[in-house]
Amino acid sequence: MSVGAVKTTITYGEILRLAWPASVAAAVTPLLGAIDVWALAQSSRPLDIAAIGLGSVIFSLAYWTFGFIRMSVAGLTAQAAGAEDEAEARASLVRGGVIGGAIGVALVALQIPIGLAAFQLLGTGSEASAETLAHGRTYFDIRIWGAPFALASYAAFGWLTARGRTDFLMAASLFMTILNIGLDYLFVVGFGWGAAGVAYGTLIAEVAGFFAAMGFVLMLLKNHGGVKSHWRPEEFWKAERLSRTVAINFDIFIRTLLLAFCFAWFVQRSGAFGDVTLAANQALLQLFLFTGLALDGTAIAAETLVGQAVGARDRAAGKARYLQAVRKTFLLGCVAAVFFTAFYWITGAELIALLTPEGPIRDAMNAYMPWVIVSPLIVVIGFQLDGIFIGATRSREMRDSMIISAPIFIAASIWLANSWGNHGLWTAFSLYFVMRAATLAIWLPRIARVFD
Repeated sequence: MSVGAVKTTITYGEILRLAWPASVAAAVTPLLGAIDVWALAQSSRPLDIAAIGLGSVIFSLAYWTFGFIRMSVAGLTAQAAGAEDEAEARASLVRGGVIGGAIGVALVALQIPIGLAAFQLLGTGSEASAETLAHGRTYFDIRIWGAPFALASYAAFGWLTARGRTDFLMAASLFMTILNIGLDYLFVVGFGWGAAGVAYGTLIAEVAGFFAAMGFVLMLLKNHGGVKSHWRPEEFWKAERLSRTVAINFDIFIRTLLLAFCFAWFVQRSGAFGDVTLAANQALLQLFLFTGLALDGTAIAAETLVGQAVGARDRAAGKARYLQAVRKTFLLGCVAAVFFTAFYWITGAELIALLTPEGPIRDAMNAYMPWVIVSPLIVVIGFQLDGIFIGATRSREMRDSMIISAPIFIAASIWLANSWGNHGLWTAFSLYFVMRAATLAIWLPRIARVFD
């Protein structure tokens, strides 16, 4: 029985069942960065935090740029599930996995020119020390070998989300996190490897996470007709389906490339204020991302529910479910944002003390912590709208929103940082998220028209 075809109501319980595991899964990504900060702060090389900030921003740029793999697989699979087309749901998984793996192999093959160009750009106009840049390059040279596994796993994560099994997504993510925690402690605190230890721990965790995710995919295939059924290889690369997949992926690629560039720009501009401010901003950025991605749980629920509604054969029932999905996921997302703001306001100083020992890095983090405290209220609407547009596969609007917002952020960061220093940089960063939300909100009514 098709959910999208016969069921016209969505309950808060249904949303929470999808949202809370997705929130946990999404939050562990920046949690890994926070764990890296903690491990290095306990070691004899705390300034390697700045090196990790420079090295990891390259992977953020690359991996977030290719985040279209997860998003497109999630949207297309959810719509196929809503239409009860199991063969197309599986084809979406295959297309995404092949694209992700191929891109990862290309990154490994091109690692030398990518590394040279990236660190040349990161070092331009930065006050980061030569030692910091060298340790950042070491981190990059080690971690790059996990790219094929990390990017192929995006397809599996998107597919699990679209099938409503965010609990499997959470389990795979927690497995990666726990493994990485143990490896960080062993390699960084125990062996004293610094940035290299963090890189090895992340590499091993990414490879293991891929196999864990694929294990859950196989379990789910068994529950939907069996592993060997519903495959139509002749349609995997059918011109019409492939054309739509490529168009959606290209739009989201541009959108995500600009998103990742804005984060990279934030980190690179942080380096203009020296190693201490760069390290502080890197640590605070992990908390910023943790909050935003924890809030992403309701957005991921919206991906699934909106996608199933758009794909439903019964258009009236689909529209009813779409409107409820938008309204109810927004409400739960805003409630969560208020909670996280209150949490950071009450516990901010203790979290900073947990992450860093006494000294200049902790002092800098305390000075800029108010930006993290208000961040949930700033990012929640944009994140929620992202989920809605992904589920509806309205990739063009997502692309255009970023094309408008990114240049405004770059210009504002230059002007405000010159006037207000690092506070000006954080102001511009916050304005960027407001612009993203505003542009998507203007185009939101377009989605409802598909049901008319």
